[in-house]
Amino acid sequence: MDKTQIAKDIRGAIKSGKLDAVRDLLVKEPEMLTWMTPFGTWLHTAAAYGHLEIIEYLFNAGIDTNAQGGTFSTNALERAAIKGHLDSVEYLINQNVEIDTSEPDRNPLFAAIYGGHFEIVKLLVENKIDISIKYSGDNMKDMDAYAFAIERGQTEIAEYLKQRMDVKE
Repeated sequence: MDKTQIAKDIRGAIKSGKLDAVRDLLVKEPEMLTWMTPFGTWLHTAAAYGHLEIIEYLFNAGIDTNAQGGTFSTNALERAAIKGHLDSVEYLINQNVEIDTSEPDRNPLFAAIYGGHFEIVKLLVENKIDISIKYSGDNMKDMDAYAFAIERGQTEIAEYLKQRMDVKE
């Protein structure tokens, strides 16, 4: 079987949450663990679909946990945050996956705000993500997480971030 078909089979198994199928495919083709899809690594895919048991398996199999991939070269933590998978975000943080704040598109806090995932915002803040970092670019000027939450209409998140900013000062 060619690698492209195997990759499609692995992606399909991950999307469907079929851990046994993922395991079987990667045991038969171990080099596929490092395969990079247009969406990122298999860890990106598992994080985006919130399949914690597959995320755990991939960690134990030795996947690169901080690999960047996908459209914005993000890591799996950003994928889980934007999709609202709290248990996956918590696991990834506990496994010391990098909290990448180098760009707004990579920042899991901005991803959680964008998706309206308040519990993930709180988890990230509790884990010391920098809420004061400001970004400027084509679509934003000196925008921090609070301003981004306001812009996105996430008033509950904005109020929480404002309180946290006031505590830091």
